Amino acid sequence: MDKILRINMSSKEIKVEDVPEKYASLGGRALTSQVVLDEVDPTCEPLGPLNKLIFAPGLLSGTSAPSSGRFSVGAKSPLTGGIKEANAGGVASQKMANLGYKAIVVEGQPADKEK
Repeated sequence: MDKILRINMSSKEIKVEDVPEKYASLGGRALTSQVVLDEVDPTCEPLGPLNKLIFAPGLLSGTSAPSSGRFSVGAKSPLTGGIKEANAGGVASQKMANLGYKAIVVEGQPADKEK
């Protein structure tokens, strides 16, 4: 896993970037929490455009290790204002890891549709 996919909902741009060395040894919960810590202003509105939603497979996802299909989703919590993460099992983390993505970062907020 050597890429991060960034999806900007405000500009409707998608870009793929190399994983920074700082994140090379992180995966799952550790990676989602570190990205939030590094990139999200702690005073931002959790449901606003400055928060980010990070999807990250565990470090062993995509390998043949038993029970390695763990997937984490993290962001700034609207309930506590801290960093919150959810974890699930299944094939999504395996598929994402096999595509080479260490994380998917969703940022920004789409403009309201005109009525």
